[in-house]
Amino acid sequence: MTAAMRAWLRAMARLFGCGSAAPPRALPVAMLLCCALGSPAWADSPLSIEAAPAAFSPFDFALLGDPQIGFGPGGEYGDAHRLGKIVDSVNAARLPLVLVAGDLVQDRSIWQKWLFQWQASHFGARLVLVPGNHDVTDAATLADYRERFGPDYFDVVFRDCAFVVINSETARDRRISPAEFDRQWAFLERSLAAHHDARRRHIVLITHRPPFVTNESEPEAATNWPPDTRARLLALARQHGVHWILSGHLHGTHDISTSDGVHIVVVAGSARSYDHSPIDYGVFRVDRDAISYQRVAVDGPTEPPYSVPGLRGWTPRLFDFSVRHWILTVLFVLAGLSALRTSRVLGTAGVLWRAIAFALFAFGVNMQLDLDEMLQEIARIAAKVSGIYPIRHLVTAGALVALGTLGVAMIVRHHRRTGHRWTLTLALVALIVPSAWLSLSVISHHDLGMLFDEGWWDLLTLVSLGTVIVCSRRAVR
Repeated sequence: MTAAMRAWLRAMARLFGCGSAAPPRALPVAMLLCCALGSPAWADSPLSIEAAPAAFSPFDFALLGDPQIGFGPGGEYGDAHRLGKIVDSVNAARLPLVLVAGDLVQDRSIWQKWLFQWQASHFGARLVLVPGNHDVTDAATLADYRERFGPDYFDVVFRDCAFVVINSETARDRRISPAEFDRQWAFLERSLAAHHDARRRHIVLITHRPPFVTNESEPEAATNWPPDTRARLLALARQHGVHWILSGHLHGTHDISTSDGVHIVVVAGSARSYDHSPIDYGVFRVDRDAISYQRVAVDGPTEPPYSVPGLRGWTPRLFDFSVRHWILTVLFVLAGLSALRTSRVLGTAGVLWRAIAFALFAFGVNMQLDLDEMLQEIARIAAKVSGIYPIRHLVTAGALVALGTLGVAMIVRHHRRTGHRWTLTLALVALIVPSAWLSLSVISHHDLGMLFDEGWWDLLTLVSLGTVIVCSRRAVR
């Protein structure tokens, strides 16, 4: 039994059985309810702002890095288990305020969101959520985030200290929405000026992506902000007396300070760390004239993900147990066996049914080997070697569009030649769903989405597999 499977079993034991932050025992029923209702009710509002800010008194607050349900070892269950440990620790310490620095979930599926919200609802503290690059990728996901979690940028005043939340995904550049970019920067300037004029005891910025990782002049990367907005943010911070910027995103532990006293603290998170950081969170002590912090570990570091030598981005799911992937694997195999049985009954006339069967078996294998990640890595390496970075998506997208067009043409041609046999034609059409899913997976990354939520892909896949099974049985009647 692999360490990942042992971690999954431990997570399942917690989720089904014990712990104040564990989901209910009737987990299958809860899954159906979460899909039907969207999310559980919060114990308190996820955003709690003091109507009349109290006078300052020393307090502690917690900073959590990326929970990213669905990213770490053991999949969603392992991530929920590790987040639950932090919830229990924070509640035991009776901390009054908790900041979560973005990437609440990995793929934005309904089940991942529900698991995060279930665990987060058990915090006994006031909870402040920050969106990350996995939570907000475009205008549609921004709207979904606001509907489910509330505002994506805002300020909170707690005991005469201001906490200003920034949506780094719409503030670092104009890619998602120029209008949102302008509105958020207007808010930042207005909010920081107001808190500075009100002589707040401390002003703290919270943003998912840190402005920089090693130094202010480093080049733009996925880990930081572009130089222009980075300089703009730091200038505002210095102008209004901000000395602390808190972040996540890096899946590692970082503590960087500028020469003039701006501290950037990054917490690794509970999903996965790349620098062997333990599962921990930051506890910040806010005194009248200073802020200090320490890290509280709740578990050892997560095991680094296995990757195929030479292809560091290819991590076959087979080495990181996932209930969802195994369920889909079994369903692909069952549908393939049904198509294979039909091909044997029809003999030489069942060639296309045999092709459908092997295609379904291939999709089932992909659920465990993640061959789409392999193709992504090959395209990434080709782009790096050639220096033509658009090739990473243009070549793969072009090839997949060509294959898709050829496939549609073959379906139409077959349908006309076989006297309009709807059973085989419908089965071929049903293959479009897993084919499209695989194709989009190959060309997709954080900034290029999958058209819609992964949960809808799962539903469409179930419908397509059911269609294949029904058509294969009718074909031999």
